Amino acid sequence: MNKKVLITADGIGQEGLDYFEQKGVLVFDSNNPSPVEELIETAGSQQVDAIVVRRASITAAVMDASSNLKGIIKVGAGLDSIDVDAATERGIVVCNGAGLNAQATAELAFSLILTVTRNIVPLAHEMREGIWSQNKYCVAGLSGQILGIVGLGHIGRIVASMARPFGMKLCAFSPNAPEEAFGTDIKCMNTIDELLQISDIVSVHAPGRLQYRHLFNETTFAMMKPTAYFINNGRGSIVDELALAAALSKGIIAGAALDVFDPEPPTPDNPLLRAPNLVMTPHVSSRTLSVIATTARQAAINACLIIDGEKPAEKFLVNPEVYDATQ
Repeated sequence: MNKKVLITADGIGQEGLDYFEQKGVLVFDSNNPSPVEELIETAGSQQVDAIVVRRASITAAVMDASSNLKGIIKVGAGLDSIDVDAATERGIVVCNGAGLNAQATAELAFSLILTVTRNIVPLAHEMREGIWSQNKYCVAGLSGQILGIVGLGHIGRIVASMARPFGMKLCAFSPNAPEEAFGTDIKCMNTIDELLQISDIVSVHAPGRLQYRHLFNETTFAMMKPTAYFINNGRGSIVDELALAAALSKGIIAGAALDVFDPEPPTPDNPLLRAPNLVMTPHVSSRTLSVIATTARQAAINACLIIDGEKPAEKFLVNPEVYDATQ
């Protein structure tokens, strides 16, 4: 019997498709934009063994559509689009690409920090208009500034390592991070309020869990310094976008840079599209050639292991208790 994999419309890189072909796996691509109803129809009609997903929602109903479903494999790290509890209840293995995109995501985070704090985008626009504003230009720079990191996982720690050569001071709020993650130079903040009050730049790398929804809102933005900058390339749901737009418009904070939004793409009436001192990119943190290739191949490897009844590497397993229950 042929092994079957459903790949949601946002797809995976060619390296993943090549691996499936080598293993003789039949691949079914859903059509854009992968609504739940379509995924249910395809998973049910083809009785797929695994689903590979980037951003589409994998609900309990999608899982129940195929009695053969053994695994759900996320291309990348975030799991907010997958009902992990429902998968675990059904004995379906969930994997992600934990850590594979950390370097690239941290690179964009720090690029955004430099772009917004050095005011690069307005300068570039002025140069195209023939404006030479050298004498008016003056910024704080990064040396001696306090970088507050929210979420000290793979990405947050790399961002910290990038900040050190610039002479920045570091603090972090990350209640689930092990003590060793803070090292000797990252001050552990007991509350996010404490971090916001002292940070010159706040860089967010927390997961999109329900308890973190609108963690950054009117109240928390008001705690920040009026000279502070806010950076988010974690998850859009963490930010109350109306509150951020207001904070920028009223000068409550100095500026912001975002790579993620809620929803994506932003609707035309989103006030962030007209907010001042804001740099935006279209959720491209991990879109590098190497990451696309690596995450695609690893997703395909994990899918084939699960289908064959083998266990993927522990670092990619989201719900290893599924294997424990079958032993």
